Amino acid sequence: MKVRDNLKDRFGKDIFFISITLLPAEDSPMVLRRYAESYGIPDKPGWTFVTGRPRDIELLRRHLGFAYMDRELDADRTNHIRLVLVGNEPYRWWGTLPGADMASNQITQYIKWMDPGTSGMKTPQTIFTSETTPKTKTDSAKD
Repeated sequence: MKVRDNLKDRFGKDIFFISITLLPAEDSPMVLRRYAESYGIPDKPGWTFVTGRPRDIELLRRHLGFAYMDRELDADRTNHIRLVLVGNEPYRWWGTLPGADMASNQITQYIKWMDPGTSGMKTPQTIFTSETTPKTKTDSAKD
């Protein structure tokens, strides 16, 4: 919540949070809405709680790296891996933070670090390739 409050001017505009349930068979959209409300998370753009078919959520969780290597440890859904995935989609910059081990101001700093211009990068230019997703490069990069 503190991270959201630290980013309040941009939250829901260019910064979004997505929370994925570990118990999709139990967590219907209504259950997740009540959960969000219990933590004072308003039903406004910016923070999405995701549920779905168990096999789809499992696939998503594994592809995002939110799974333990140890299958026995991973099978216990009370074990949250507690990682925060942050990224800048146009630049294709992605990183993972140990969310449970960081203070809210540290997480906020990492999110802000992903901003264009904060690391010497300039506005990305779109490069269309044969892929379905455009690639980007900075206007300071050589062709």
